[in-house]
Amino acid sequence: MDLWLLLIVMSLAVYRLTRLIVADTFPPVLWLRDRLAGGWRPLTLKEQETKPLPVMEEGQSATMAGLGQVQLIDGELHRYVHRTRRSPFWLAELISCPWCASGWIALGVTAGVWASVGLAVPLLVWPAVWGLGALIAAQEWA
Repeated sequence: MDLWLLLIVMSLAVYRLTRLIVADTFPPVLWLRDRLAGGWRPLTLKEQETKPLPVMEEGQSATMAGLGQVQLIDGELHRYVHRTRRSPFWLAELISCPWCASGWIALGVTAGVWASVGLAVPLLVWPAVWGLGALIAAQEWA
């Protein structure tokens, strides 16, 4: 496989894994992210469908049964999730920041490719894959 094609495929893998960890609402990943990171997050589609949503103004807070504290932020209803006490602050930052998470994911993807098919200069490939994967993951449309 050509090196440029391998770099593109690795960058797309970093983007997808970063998106899964940082933003996706896949239930097991969302549950784990809620416990480790906590904070304000948008309501999932299931939460919106199963609970009657209040009419609120921007910045207004309310307490809803089953959801806890909710607030309208940027025109979207968010809920506050408390992280576990054993979750360190740095881990919460790591899994909620697409730039931070993509760096470690890129390191893992680069190490995996280096171990399985080999790379000429893995220490140069890692930042390249990290940069492209993080740029894609940080976009609003992604």
